[in-house]
Amino acid sequence: MTTATARLAEFVVDARLTDAPDAARAQVGRAAIDTIGVMLAGASEPVARITRAVARVEGGVPLCTVVGTGLRTSPTWAALCNGAAGHAHDFDDTNFALMGHPSVPLLATALACGEAETADGAAVVLAYLIGFEVSAALGLALNPGHYTRGWHATATLGTIGCAAAAARLRGLDAARTTHALGIAASLASGLKENFGSMTKPYHAGHAALNAVTATALAAAGMTASPTALDGSQGFAAAFSGEKLSSGAFGELGREWQIVRSGIAVKPYPSCALTHSAIDALVALRTRHGLTAEQIDDVEVGVHHVVPEVLRHPAPTNALERKFSMPYCAAAALGRGAVGIDDFQDGPVRDPSVAALEKRVRMVVDPALPDQLEQQAWSRVTIRLRDGRVLSEPPRGASGHPDTPLSDAQLRDKFLGCAAGVLERGEAEAVVGQLAQLDTIPDIRALTARVVTRSD
Repeated sequence: MTTATARLAEFVVDARLTDAPDAARAQVGRAAIDTIGVMLAGASEPVARITRAVARVEGGVPLCTVVGTGLRTSPTWAALCNGAAGHAHDFDDTNFALMGHPSVPLLATALACGEAETADGAAVVLAYLIGFEVSAALGLALNPGHYTRGWHATATLGTIGCAAAAARLRGLDAARTTHALGIAASLASGLKENFGSMTKPYHAGHAALNAVTATALAAAGMTASPTALDGSQGFAAAFSGEKLSSGAFGELGREWQIVRSGIAVKPYPSCALTHSAIDALVALRTRHGLTAEQIDDVEVGVHHVVPEVLRHPAPTNALERKFSMPYCAAAALGRGAVGIDDFQDGPVRDPSVAALEKRVRMVVDPALPDQLEQQAWSRVTIRLRDGRVLSEPPRGASGHPDTPLSDAQLRDKFLGCAAGVLERGEAEAVVGQLAQLDTIPDIRALTARVVTRSD
């Protein structure tokens, strides 16, 4: 009987770029624009600097680019550094089937392996698609139980999806791909308890590093159990308590989750579970001309999974504020926008935001819809000091697949992220190149343009 691991390996080896619909390939171009942008923005963050410091000491053959720097290092360390930088601001895209962040770990993996193998853009696009579909298929099979147990799916399911992408770029056959996926299953880890700390963005790099390591070991001949995913003591049983069979992956290559469940591109650099409320509060502020002095109380109703994620009601630093509904809601109301500069260490700089933060309450609302893609919805109620009550009903957020950012908005996000790293003209040229990623004859023609002289 075909094991779940063997079924995934079959898909990894057999998939062709021509199998994917045009809409799927177009999504990869958009994901690449967003992801390289957030890698550039995150390259100066503490978690990125720390991973580079260790990479310089541990070293390796300098085959691969660390985006936004002048450092070149081994594939494993480049994958780690780029993944950690890309997730440093929590500004990277999400997928509701995975219940995590697909693109940063996948592209960190694909760029590292692509440079090492001198792959072209089409090979990188296909590897990304394969990794995305494997990650999403595992998410559909194991979530929400896997996620609500405390596992950070970006790092756990993402490790296996990234290993699928790396195995394809390295040209592993079905047997060695099966071993690579089995090794990756043992390497996969990442705890939601670390949300609000540097370890959370590290997770994205961790998934990419694990994937490159697993495929390198498999390529060299290391073996793993063929039932590492679906065995009685395998990944699914240990990580979710669910049974997993090869039948769970019957739609691979026929139903493309990158189109069906899609990609949510973030307009704000905070946890995606804050975005619905931010949108609603910015809209109310604009519509009614609200000021902080007018507001007496703000209530944000959320799905029952949210409090375990937005776990910092009284945040004390920039990373905790990204996982704090009171802070994000206060920034939205106090400033009318939420951007990278709103997340700084130290005391809250804007007195109106500091005052409003104490007036925001997050409550579980059992009336909110319960579908996976709707668990990020929220509703808001504002009570004003003059007695008026303003509210917005449950809603999704801008950037979600049903209300995607326009190409112009995505371009503007990239240019904002790249500012200070690339000159404006070069940044605009990189956007154009990323939009046509599958036409690049050598991926190094891209990576050579997203570097600086410093590391």
